[in-house]
Amino acid sequence: MVEIEYLPYQKIIVHEIRRMELSEFLLLVASQAEAQKQGAMPAVDWVDGIAFVKGEFLPTPETVEENLKGRLHYAIVFFTETSYDQHKKVSVSGREILVRFNKADSNPNFVELVKFLKNFKP
Repeated sequence: MVEIEYLPYQKIIVHEIRRMELSEFLLLVASQAEAQKQGAMPAVDWVDGIAFVKGEFLPTPETVEENLKGRLHYAIVFFTETSYDQHKKVSVSGREILVRFNKADSNPNFVELVKFLKNFKP
């Protein structure tokens, strides 16, 4: 019989944080999706009045080792304060783009990250 172990992250380390106005945040998310030619609707995570996106480091031996030690590193977190909607519209180059909001309150790491962001003072 196989043994299964759950080993959650013990620490999240954020190297840069940027609070933005809602319009600026939506424009950033939509513009990045457009630049990457994803073809899918851009999406952000949302918890308790905060919408956010994370920039992660590429997997390298060092970052993988950190992850295995229970430490997750985010290069940057962009966030804004806003109410929840399934989608919010933003105009990019005269075209309206929908940004999907994913409720992420079932992820305990994201709940703790949002608590931190709400009290963050640069």
